[in-house]
Order: sequence, then structure tokens, then C-alpha cells
Amino acid sequence: MYNHAPKDYKCPLCQIAKGEDTGKTGPDDIVFQNNLFTAFIAGKWWPNNKGHIVIIPNKHFENLYDIDEKYLDAIHNFSKKVAIAFKEVYKSDGTSIRQHNEPAGNQDVWHYHLHVFPRYENDRLYQEHDKKYWSTPKERKSFVDKLRKYFKYD
Repeated sequence: MYNHAPKDYKCPLCQIAKGEDTGKTGPDDIVFQNNLFTAFIAGKWWPNNKGHIVIIPNKHFENLYDIDEKYLDAIHNFSKKVAIAFKEVYKSDGTSIRQHNEPAGNQDVWHYHLHVFPRYENDRLYQEHDKKYWSTPKERKSFVDKLRKYFKYD
């Protein structure tokens, strides 16, 4: 329903859920995984909100309109745990969660995914959108290590 992925779409988020490297994000970035979803440190970073998490269903659903509620519930329940982890591990001042659907809603990967951002006073997350960049595995490693330890994921 309301789908936009091309017929030959190779889904990078399905690759991550399967433990494959996409060339920008891979299995080394995963901080938690179970039979329903995978949570990983996003490869794309905003300057003042490094180490944000993306949570994806392990089964392919293009968007909010398609996702099975069992997966949706599990992902959103885990987003609360991520928000608490950010407070405890990152010492964040707050949390923002966002999810996009269809081109007009700024969806650019055709697999449901939920962003969970650590927030800090005056971080200007939404004003810094044009300054986002692809981080390196080395930059992500300390964030991965801290959150894997917090979630007891090896």
C-alpha cells in the first residue's frame, strides 16, 4: 500500500538485518538484535547528535502503512529503552524520535525505520540537517561499544 520502491530495489536495511555490510553501515554497527528487529548506530550523522540509533524490522516493510503491528510495537517499545540508554550512557538532555513515509514525507530508504536521536541543549538538530555526513566505522565504534555493553549484546 502506498509504495514507492522500484521493482529491482536492493534494500540496504534488509542487508543490515541479515548481518551484511552495505558499504556504509554493517554488522559492526549493530547494538541489539532479536527475532523482530535490529538496532544499530546510524552511519549518517548530524554534527551535534552523534551516535543516533536506527531501529528496523528484520522483515521487509516499506513504510508505516505496511508494517505489521507486532513489529511496530516491538520497535517503539525498544525506542523507549534507547532513550533511557542515551540518558544514562550519553548523558543526553533529551531524545527525539522520527520516522518518514513516502517521498513527500522525506522517506529515502524504502524500508520502515525509526530514528532515535540523543538531544542536547541548543543542539539545533533540525537546523543542522544540511550538515549531516557519513561517519566512519572508527567514529562509530565507541558509541557501538557503549550501547552493546548497556544492552548486553555481543
